[in-house]
Amino acid sequence: MKKCLSIITLLGALSGVASAAPYVLPSPQPGALTPYDWQPVYAIEGLYSIADSSDDPDMWGVRGSLNLYSSADSIARHQFNINVGYETGDESYTPDGDINIEVDAYKIPVTVGYDINLALTDSFMLYAGGKAGYAFGDIDVTVDSTTYGDNAGGFTFSVGGGIKIQCSDAIYVKAGYEFTRTYFGDCNFGGATQNVIMGHHVFSVGIGSQF
Repeated sequence: MKKCLSIITLLGALSGVASAAPYVLPSPQPGALTPYDWQPVYAIEGLYSIADSSDDPDMWGVRGSLNLYSSADSIARHQFNINVGYETGDESYTPDGDINIEVDAYKIPVTVGYDINLALTDSFMLYAGGKAGYAFGDIDVTVDSTTYGDNAGGFTFSVGGGIKIQCSDAIYVKAGYEFTRTYFGDCNFGGATQNVIMGHHVFSVGIGSQF
């Protein structure tokens, strides 16, 4: 009997200590990201570009990017990005009705950029931003049956905006428009050196994911 009373007294004392101990939420583990940290996000986009000039080719391609994205609960959310794309296209025309000219080109733009995201709701945002960098490429011009071509490279930039939908804490989808211009310098076409400036209206659809 004395042993039972001792056990009951001990259990009562322990339960009193347990009820008096305050509950503390676990703190974030060292290195863990919080919503107020810059989140690394990988994204890929499909691109379709309409040439600003009828002499230049429309282009299509893809663009991948690594982003540092602020997902904190605020109206303005900042996003910095590094982008690498690939676009290709061709165009043919007859300027005087007799000579047929074909232009075949591709470009690989490598850019850095910034977007400002304005959250209208918890999941729907408008964004605007710009990119700038260098574009590697190649341009081939065929006049009748003779082809002149040269590797091309030069400064490129783009500005634009669009919509972004946050599907979950880790994934968003986006659709946008941007105007881009690329300055290819010192292109050699059959001994004639010239600068080539291409402007495009770019429509994009993509997805981004946080890892």
